[in-house]
Amino acid sequence: MRPDYIYIGCFFDFDELQTAVAPIAPRRLERPIPAPHVTFAYRPERVDTRIFGRAVTVRVTGYGNDGRNEGLRVEVLTQNPILQELALRIQVPHITLSVSRTGRPVDTAGLSFSPVEPFLLTGRFGGYLPDGTVVFSSAE
Repeated sequence: MRPDYIYIGCFFDFDELQTAVAPIAPRRLERPIPAPHVTFAYRPERVDTRIFGRAVTVRVTGYGNDGRNEGLRVEVLTQNPILQELALRIQVPHITLSVSRTGRPVDTAGLSFSPVEPFLLTGRFGGYLPDGTVVFSSAE
């Protein structure tokens, strides 16, 4: 029986991400996102676990914070055809960094992102389970 993923995407190490964005992200909101990621598909019907664990690089191009949501605008860089196809379906590729007490991570896509000097981040592709676990292989 396959797990029911809430979403699949590219996940980033929390501490590494915080260090990387410190120069452009002046203030965190009340609730940092513990498993920062770029969502490739929400509640996917089919999941190709062969791509789980693969490295995915993103180019950060913007930063936004409206007091409810804080996040990064990104471009997904990959040569993997399966990941490329999934990435093309993302309307606003982004990483939510934190939200306020009343903020919702899903609203980060609507931020007005200010341009930043681009830089690269690398994460791993995986799936997020209802219990908060991030899975990086079909064997986990």
